[in-house]
Amino acid sequence: MRLVINSASVFKGGSEQVALSFMHECRNFGQHEYHIILAPNLAAQIDKSVFPSNFTFHLIQKRPASNLINFFRMMFWYKAFERRIKPDCVISTGGHGYWKPHVPVVGGFNIPHYVYPESPYFRNLSLKKRVYWKVMRLIHLHLYNRLDAVLVQTEDVKMRLSHILDSGAPIHVISNTASAHFFGKSSFRTKLPARVHGEIRLLTLSSYYPHKNLEVINHVTRILKERGEARFKFIVTLPDEKYRHAFGSDNTGLIYNTGPVPIRECPSLYDECDLMFLPTLLECFSASYAEAMVMKKPILTSDMSFARTVCLGAAVYFNPLDPVEIADKILELARDSELQKSLIIEGERIARNFNTPTERAEKFLKICQEVSVLNSRS
Repeated sequence: MRLVINSASVFKGGSEQVALSFMHECRNFGQHEYHIILAPNLAAQIDKSVFPSNFTFHLIQKRPASNLINFFRMMFWYKAFERRIKPDCVISTGGHGYWKPHVPVVGGFNIPHYVYPESPYFRNLSLKKRVYWKVMRLIHLHLYNRLDAVLVQTEDVKMRLSHILDSGAPIHVISNTASAHFFGKSSFRTKLPARVHGEIRLLTLSSYYPHKNLEVINHVTRILKERGEARFKFIVTLPDEKYRHAFGSDNTGLIYNTGPVPIRECPSLYDECDLMFLPTLLECFSASYAEAMVMKKPILTSDMSFARTVCLGAAVYFNPLDPVEIADKILELARDSELQKSLIIEGERIARNFNTPTERAEKFLKICQEVSVLNSRS
């Protein structure tokens, strides 16, 4: 099979993790020919020298939807690319990919805004933002309806998505997982200052999006400081400008920003921390849940259905809009070593049910093969 991996629209966060993992795992399936479309953000994280000769990389200058002029330019580029490569199938793990070639397209669905409308994220949106999301919903669902198969990461998302897509294309559940880096033994230099005696570190390994609700950390740290609990340190991984936007001037001294961390170095950062903290308002599946389970870190996260679907009994849940409750839950978990142990044990049990990175790639490729065969028969 001649497969195109279209990662041109993959921007940041979990979609980067999935795309990079898939590319690397495809090296285990040498019977196929791979053509990988890369935007600069992913190209910077790929060492092409480790890929065999059946991989060809095609670097583009900008993501297709970066602006309208570039979008139309890229559509012409895609047409010429398809004529030249003549693929059997296209897979876009990070979404619909915008491009509709003459061969089957398999795409990953990862826009929780459309399947979790009950999220409190939508309560305080401006009229402009509400209109924006309504328009984007129409556009994106139209694009997803053009796919030949859709990949989702939980049964909950499959059920919800099946009610809003009308194409009849099959929806496949393939769980997310921690990348292969979390199962190796690589170590990197420490990223955090020397630990103060008694310090408890809560890691929020996330890009910045409004729905991640990171600003609530400001309020939580103030409450903890007022209670005399200065032993907690919240670790975030944001570019400087995003850190300043989210936290302004941190007057508590309880937030530390490492800056963005390459995926291969994330396990080392988990090793330096004690708890995983994610106050998000919207997810399809956060890789942070799987990573924390593999790294044996207790999870503190939002009491939302998308979180409970994945974490089950492996997390302490809180109202993500109530910083007092969040502070209470943090203190309760910090004081209860038996609860921490039980969360870790349950997390390890759940993690065993996730696909390995290789299993996930194998399932992706099997679906591509199936839709390619069906297309050749029609």
